[in-house]
Amino acid sequence: MKKLTVNFLLLMMGSTSQIPITSAAQAPQYVLEKVVTLSRHGVRPQTDSASLQKATGQAWPEWTVPDGFLTGHGYMGVAQQGAYQLQQWLAQGLPLKEQQHCPAEGSVWVWAAPDQRTKATGMALVDGMFPGCGIAVHSASTPQDPLFDTLDMGLAHPDMAVVKQEVMARMGSPEEAAKRYQPAVDLLRQAVCTPDKDSCKFLDKPWKVKISDDGKVKLGGPVSEGSSMGETIRLQYSENLPLEQVAFGHAASAEQVSALMALHAAKYDLVSDTPEYARHGGSILMRQLLNALTAGTQNPTSQTINLALQRPLVMLVGHDTNIAQIQTMLGFNWQLPVYPRNDIPPGGSLNLARYKNTQTGEQLVRITFSARTLDQWRQLSPLNAQHPLPEAEFQAAWCKKTDVGTLCPLTEFVSHVRQQLVDDGKDVAVFK
Repeated sequence: MKKLTVNFLLLMMGSTSQIPITSAAQAPQYVLEKVVTLSRHGVRPQTDSASLQKATGQAWPEWTVPDGFLTGHGYMGVAQQGAYQLQQWLAQGLPLKEQQHCPAEGSVWVWAAPDQRTKATGMALVDGMFPGCGIAVHSASTPQDPLFDTLDMGLAHPDMAVVKQEVMARMGSPEEAAKRYQPAVDLLRQAVCTPDKDSCKFLDKPWKVKISDDGKVKLGGPVSEGSSMGETIRLQYSENLPLEQVAFGHAASAEQVSALMALHAAKYDLVSDTPEYARHGGSILMRQLLNALTAGTQNPTSQTINLALQRPLVMLVGHDTNIAQIQTMLGFNWQLPVYPRNDIPPGGSLNLARYKNTQTGEQLVRITFSARTLDQWRQLSPLNAQHPLPEAEFQAAWCKKTDVGTLCPLTEFVSHVRQQLVDDGKDVAVFK
């Protein structure tokens, strides 16, 4: 039964043999020592169908799984992506020793946020990379995890005056914002609203910055609900729902889907990506990414880390908000095909790959963000050399181009990141 299950998974992924755990091919000068990833979960339905129906006055299409759960389509897409990424890393020397066609014990570690969609995404990654090997996916024993829920748990304490100033600087006056985003509002209205006078009243509300008593920032007006709808439309298309169900038949192509995501992009650009908010929300997670990346080097960022972070392949699975915080702290911007700028699609992964210069011994890091295109998601297209996974590279003046990509000195990268860290939650226990 185990063999049959594995072969079925590989067949669905466009492969007819087990994924090799070792590879003879190595870059001549730069060898991959370690990979640390932070991924978003795969495709899921909307998280609150009732609120979408209430806002628009019509029922949204039903999915085959409960709200917010990873779908089978989402699982398979992540599994394919994991297999593809592993092959790339092994070819560059990632040292995963083999034991009966599986990685040796102590080679791989996966930690996921405590939600069904994130834990199931972790399972999809390891099933795609190491089918039949039974690699465990670990998660917190509580409903929230300080790594991924810093703001919700009240562990972050940003200066809200600074946050509001940064948001207003990006947004401009309410009148300016309303004018700038009016085309996006009109487009969304045409796609999801009904002729009823009570449909989509949120689109007519004035723009304003709202700060709740627990320190959360929201934009009043069309953005909050408009963002959820834009994201839902993207997920509908990615799930391969019939086109008559995607935005109620108003998004027949990836380009049309992307256009309907403008308010979703605005939410991240105007709020989530502001430096003060991101630094306080992401410092706990960033510390652990640094700890994992530098574990086993001459200059580790911590002497008291979870020993699992020393493994050659460490994968964390969270949410787009987590990646947005880390992205902002890094100063890393990207533009993947068709998506809005800095978008974080389902399954998108921020990858920190540590290399060693075999001639000098210097350790360097390559920072990338990779994600399937909308059509690759919809069609579950096989990923290969002819149809690669789209990828963006971090660039900085202190980095250099090499035959394996843009590499940045590890010491300079750590120094760059440490300037962004704050002490919020510094001593909170993690991986519990």
